Amino acid sequence: CLIAAHKATILDKFAEVGKDSAKMEIVISYFLSNGTQYMLEGNYDAARTCTVFARWFEQCTAVGLHKTQALINRVKVDDANNPSDIHTLVKFLRKRIPCKCLDKKYKEVKDTAKLGFCYNPECTIPDGQVERSKTFYCSRCRNVTYCSRDCQKADSPIHKHECDKFVAEIAKFEAKKQSLCTIIS
Repeated sequence: CLIAAHKATILDKFAEVGKDSAKMEIVISYFLSNGTQYMLEGNYDAARTCTVFARWFEQCTAVGLHKTQALINRVKVDDANNPSDIHTLVKFLRKRIPCKCLDKKYKEVKDTAKLGFCYNPECTIPDGQVERSKTFYCSRCRNVTYCSRDCQKADSPIHKHECDKFVAEIAKFEAKKQSLCTIIS
């Protein structure tokens, strides 16, 4: 859904928006503003949807326009879409808006655990949800998380192909970044 929405933004009549950092910031601000309003109204599902789009467009801007990272960090996007994790939702919005309207809500949720996902489709934990502080990133690509080393090992044959692509993209990005640093110095 997000990929299709992003491609539509880039490829159709709004193509200029996806190529202009200032215009993308306006799009992101729109989703942040609406997400905050929904949060204040108690409509967490709508707030989460806006947050996911804001996070997605932030990631796309960082990769495609600012060139500050090699890949869209799908863990961050997925964490924003976790219906059981109100803490991450409130914190994300609160850090990005200029007012203090979510401070009270943040105080209410700050002690609740932030939840993450185990990307092993065979994980035995319900919905693959685990306290984020206990997750393990793939040490190669850092683009998926697991609840345990056992789950990571079990998913390895499936993830390996995707991981290789991620690692190659990261290496290409780092080499380009290094060559730019060499030119500047």
